Amino acid sequence: MSSNLPDFEKAEYLGQPEAPVYPNQIVSGDVRSYEHRADHDRFVHAVAYGIAAAIVGSILYAAFNIVTHITIGYAAVGVGFLIGKAMLHATKGLGGRKFQVVAAALTYLSVSMAEIPEFLWEMHESHRAFVHYSAKLISLLVGFALASPFILVQHNFGSGLIGLFILFIGIRFAWRMTADRRLPQ
Repeated sequence: MSSNLPDFEKAEYLGQPEAPVYPNQIVSGDVRSYEHRADHDRFVHAVAYGIAAAIVGSILYAAFNIVTHITIGYAAVGVGFLIGKAMLHATKGLGGRKFQVVAAALTYLSVSMAEIPEFLWEMHESHRAFVHYSAKLISLLVGFALASPFILVQHNFGSGLIGLFILFIGIRFAWRMTADRRLPQ
């Protein structure tokens, strides 16, 4: 018989046991890199939702103006709300400075880019068809659309200034909606 029988009176440690690894578990212990990656993923997700909301908002804004022949600047507040709400939905209510900047920029782009379908519709209604959609024409339309809130101020100072102010309110609305709601640590 062997004399190497275990002694149950004292414990023998051979090494540190390995913990089982489960999917989506932080193994390295580097919580900060995990949090950074999760924050980045939330941001990308929020931007995607914000872009989708900006496209929908721009289409609705342009469609309302085309159908009613009325330009209501308060619709910019609705567009800002739509974008802010979509971004908050994507992050389950979390926000922050970079979310605010994106929401404000998307609100401006959405409202100003609504000028493109309106312009194309007016060209269609007046039976002026574009023969060729060139890159130059598209870049001119985009440039006009981006500057349109300020061009309206030059065209009709009073109503243009009011429209610009309401656009600012819509941007501010999106800014406030996407503010950081976490408690300071």
